[in-house]
Amino acid sequence: MSRTLISFVLTASSLAVLFSPTLAQGISIKEAARMLPDRVGELRAQGPADEGEFGLSETSEDFGVLSRARRLYVSPGGETFKVTLFKTRTDSGAFSLLTHVAPNHPSSSIESGEVGTASVSSPGGVFFFKGPAAVEVLTATESASNDALLLEVGRLIAEGLDAGEGGVPVLALHLPDWEEVQGQVDYAVTLPVLKAQVGGEPVFEAVSFEGGAEAATASYGDGRLVVVEFTTPQYATDNDARVTQRIDELRAAGESVPAAYRRVGNYAVFVFGAADGQRAATLIDQVKYEKDVRWLGRNPHEQAMRERFLTTTMGGVVLTTLKATGMAILLCLGVGGLFGGFIFLRRRARSAASEVYTDAGGMLRLDIEDVNSRHVRPGRLIDGGVKK
Repeated sequence: MSRTLISFVLTASSLAVLFSPTLAQGISIKEAARMLPDRVGELRAQGPADEGEFGLSETSEDFGVLSRARRLYVSPGGETFKVTLFKTRTDSGAFSLLTHVAPNHPSSSIESGEVGTASVSSPGGVFFFKGPAAVEVLTATESASNDALLLEVGRLIAEGLDAGEGGVPVLALHLPDWEEVQGQVDYAVTLPVLKAQVGGEPVFEAVSFEGGAEAATASYGDGRLVVVEFTTPQYATDNDARVTQRIDELRAAGESVPAAYRRVGNYAVFVFGAADGQRAATLIDQVKYEKDVRWLGRNPHEQAMRERFLTTTMGGVVLTTLKATGMAILLCLGVGGLFGGFIFLRRRARSAASEVYTDAGGMLRLDIEDVNSRHVRPGRLIDGGVKK
């Protein structure tokens, strides 16, 4: 059996378990079908979109899947590609689905920006997400092995999709050393998925995803870090109280408990499997909660924020103007003082170097007795008043 066929079987088997033949109530193919165009580059669609060999089941709620459709595309060279698109409620749901499928591509890890927002690929198949859509592209022709064309098909489909928030969920980015662990991170938007990812730890019996909580997990050495984000401080407080109580109960009963647990902002942070409690605590120390407030409509404080912005801006302009004016005045005074002092010293030096006649014992004597007289006696003038 070829590597392509093996990859196809693994992926199809996983999704077949996830999506049983029974179509879930309220879920259709229409919305997803509209997102699969008739042409993708030089590829043409082979017939309309359909549900494929397996439909959606109630387990699709674990990832917030709203719609699913499959369509076949044929290249000019005769290669056939099977494209399956899952439309989810949120970007986080699509990313969660990607991390769920990733283990079926053991030859590759999750990569950002290769295809769509993030993707995972293996010979004969690529799975990516972009915005609230997760897409699987498989080579349906067993003899085909053009993985470069496969990736190009994925990129062309991704170009026509809504970018959503334009990136990986923020919670995943808050995992310590995200760049190093992004290839094997797991993400969950429902509690059943989180339990499956961490092996059904009993402490999660006290955790509720009410209100839209999400979770990100990754392995660090011998420990596994789990960060659950709650949407409000109240949800975080209630869950923290239940988790703390549950840990005490499990410890008293001699059952498995987390190596470390702590509430960080609206996060509930767990470390499982770590042999060293100090290392587990250090790992939790690296998790930082950054508050992100978003209004589901018009911000009621918008006017106050604008006034504060204008006040701050105008205050800054006035302060900058005063500073500039003061600097200009100081510069003018400084330059004027330098030039004035230079001229004064130069004239003083020139005056000291020249011989000046005086009959006042070295002092300057002004003879102004006859200034107001109409008749000036020539004898009082130098050279006797003789005109030359």
